[in-house]
Amino acid sequence: MKFQPLSSSSHGNAYIVSDSETHILLECGLSHKKLQQLCGFRLSALDGCLVSHEHKDHSRCVDKLLASGVPVYLSQGTAAALELPEKLLELAREMEAGRQFTIQSMDILPFPTFHDAQEPLGFVMQSRVDGDICVFATDTVSLPYRFPGVNILAVEANFQQDILDRCQRMPEKTQHRVACSHMDIDTLCKCLVRMDLSRCREIVLLHLSDATSHEGQFINKVKRVVPPSVRVWAAAR
Repeated sequence: MKFQPLSSSSHGNAYIVSDSETHILLECGLSHKKLQQLCGFRLSALDGCLVSHEHKDHSRCVDKLLASGVPVYLSQGTAAALELPEKLLELAREMEAGRQFTIQSMDILPFPTFHDAQEPLGFVMQSRVDGDICVFATDTVSLPYRFPGVNILAVEANFQQDILDRCQRMPEKTQHRVACSHMDIDTLCKCLVRMDLSRCREIVLLHLSDATSHEGQFINKVKRVVPPSVRVWAAAR
């Protein structure tokens, strides 16, 4: 299984997870034109799109994907918050935490995340081709799960508290929202210590803030708390 970031920031998020048979888009928080460009104008080759929640940097072109025939999976809360036209809502496919479903060769188990959205979800995806397990979790203040057997962990590391505290150009209200709805690097490290990473080969840090993160420091912090065999890297903004 392979995890490929296309874009990862508050300006727009999109990722592809694939095995030799199935290609799934995670998030569609870019313009349809930009997403087409990044996918090599082959959106029709996607087997589905999973949207974690309704915020525009994760769902911007849901309507165009649905209209073009790409199967888009949404929680009931996310679908309601997006206020899609009835004709598009009928095309969307519902998913819910704890209910496993399958897209081609991948089994997908959504799980609850913790964000200021209606019904946000993360995803455990297992390939029936190679047996690999990929976990995806973004825009969540914590991650209290162990994920036994995970091979690829793609997870939010949005900010560092002391950098956020010093960020004078950011309004206080915005600082409060960031702290209460996103995961900081130290919280992530505490979560990682509790996880079963015995089979993990890579950890991808997602959604780093332009103003309140430091990529090199974040990677080094994570490396110190995970097995030395794990590759740690950050998705490009």
